[in-house]
Amino acid sequence: MIRESQSMTGIGRVLAAVLVAGSIGMTTIGTNAEAQRRDREQEREQNNENRTFSTQIGTLVLQAQEQIEAEQYQAALDTFTRGLGMSPSAYESSVMYAQRARVHFMLDNMSQTVSDFRAAINAGGLNAAEVRDIRVNLGQILISMEQVDAGIRELEAAIAAGATVNAGLARLLAIAYAQGERYSDGLRYAEQWYEATPNKSLNEYPIMLVYYQQLNRPMDELRVVREQVNRFPQERTAWQNLVSLLARTEQEEQAFEANKLMYLNGLFTEGEELLRLVQYYSFYDNPYRGATILEREMNAGRIERNARNVELLANMWRQAAEFERALPVLRQLSEMNQDGQTALVLAEAHYQLNQWEPAAQAFQTALNRGGLRQPGEAWVLLGTARFNLDDNQGALAAFREGARFASSRSQANGWIQFVNGQIEGVARRARQREQVQIDECRLTVEAERRIATVIGEADEDGRVRIDIPQRCQAYFNQYGEQFREVGMNDEQAAERREALERAAREAAAG
Repeated sequence: MIRESQSMTGIGRVLAAVLVAGSIGMTTIGTNAEAQRRDREQEREQNNENRTFSTQIGTLVLQAQEQIEAEQYQAALDTFTRGLGMSPSAYESSVMYAQRARVHFMLDNMSQTVSDFRAAINAGGLNAAEVRDIRVNLGQILISMEQVDAGIRELEAAIAAGATVNAGLARLLAIAYAQGERYSDGLRYAEQWYEATPNKSLNEYPIMLVYYQQLNRPMDELRVVREQVNRFPQERTAWQNLVSLLARTEQEEQAFEANKLMYLNGLFTEGEELLRLVQYYSFYDNPYRGATILEREMNAGRIERNARNVELLANMWRQAAEFERALPVLRQLSEMNQDGQTALVLAEAHYQLNQWEPAAQAFQTALNRGGLRQPGEAWVLLGTARFNLDDNQGALAAFREGARFASSRSQANGWIQFVNGQIEGVARRARQREQVQIDECRLTVEAERRIATVIGEADEDGRVRIDIPQRCQAYFNQYGEQFREVGMNDEQAAERREALERAAREAAAG
């Protein structure tokens, strides 16, 4: 029934189901027996309370529902907002806040969605089951907003209020606790989900693996990996997980056995077993050993020395941070391929070793050859190499080229600003040094002038010459007159000196 009118029959029944129909519904939950008993008691109590809509509010809510169905979302928001300003009952407020939250969710306005869901709870018009559903939705939304702890609190509150932790909710909580790096707290949910989900996909096993790894439980981790292999015996990823774990737990012999099984299961390319084995060393974070084997086998002729394998060797030496050993291989590869990308790799290896001159040359070669995936980055690295060679103008030219590309524009512009600052700083310090030298020379000249005034002889123009020190002759003439100021170039200083001489001759002639 609706207050104030009997003409709106059916609105109350429609709106009573709004919260269920409008929930986000990403994870469904049930309720335990005790919670169901409490819900029934609350429902009986609420039957005696006002959970109906007035004609005015009911009309507005139905209007908003029609607007939502017509995808007029902003209009629906305005309608709900207008209704909330009409002094609605607690139940009406809760429904309108919850429905407005749903519209905000459709519009990807997550902060407003959270705010309205919380307002729906705080309005006090919902029953326990409705509050639980909203808390689960809130928890999921907050986690998606990377507010992991807040999301966990909402989910735990729903559970404390009687929500049944099914496999879906357990999985959600397990992932959330892992995101928050609260592995001890989330382990029970991860294990509950794992045990309750017999048909896990290949990519779901890492949920459990990360818990056991972070909690330093390698035997449990190994158990899960073996179960993954047993379920997906033809999947390379499962076997790779097993080999990686065996290697990490120092079970090298078993790791090699696992590699053999991979070959027997057809997971190696036929005829390239040795090369694949070398590649696995790279994959399993042991590139030095893999590169050593590859180099030895190539020298022995058991692995072909083609461009592909030379590139693999170069990449493995670089992966092992053995840049000195990578350089001759990279030079060979660059000559074989004659393309920009391999020249770029060679340049980066020189760069890593702070070998700026060959790095700059190789970067320029790479850019000249072209075909680079990220040419802007190459220009920035060339500019950096030139800067380290004290070639500031060359560096600026390279950075300006890098600024032409969106992916490197910010970094290049930062370098341009920095180098310009360095240039300005050098010029400023040079001016300061020059000013100090001029000031010191002025004191020296004044002292010499006082001595010359007493004992010196005048020339034919009646002027007294002064013994100017060598270091001061670039600034003062033989009469102690300053002709060069800070920042003047040679041409400007020469003009000023000539002007002083001309003025002196004119004065003598007059």
